[in-house]
Parts: sequence; C-alpha cells; structure tokens
Amino acid sequence: MPKGKLTPEGEVIAAYGAAMVAAFQVLINCLEESEALLPGQFPDALGIYMEMVKSQKGGVNDMTLAVLHDIRAATLD
Repeated sequence: MPKGKLTPEGEVIAAYGAAMVAAFQVLINCLEESEALLPGQFPDALGIYMEMVKSQKGGVNDMTLAVLHDIRAATLD
C-alpha cells in the first residue's frame, strides 16, 4: 500500500485507531500480569469472533473488521 499524505479526516481516523490499539495493548498487559487473562487468549478469541461474524449475513462491516484485525495483530505475542 503506497504511503501518501493523509487527508485531515484520514489523520483523525489513523490517530483514533492507533490510540484504540494502544489502549487494548495496555489493558491486555494488565489483565495478563494479574493472571486474569492467559497470554495469547485475547488475540485467539478475537480471531474466532472475527471468523464467526464474517460468515454471518449482515454481521460486521469491513471497516470494523479492519480495526479488529489491527487490534488482533498488535496484541499477538
């Protein structure tokens, strides 16, 4: 994917996505450190959820799946 200058709207969307991914990483780290979540459990469960909703008619739109994919990729060990 070519890297070009983002529109102002694109910059807002990118910043929002990056902040959300960072927040999930912090939350998952805290849950793993307190042993409330097993390492790898969250990305695995999110992957299963994504496959499930992809197969459902009218489940989740492509933008939502893209954000979930980014969160899952960022939280994989």
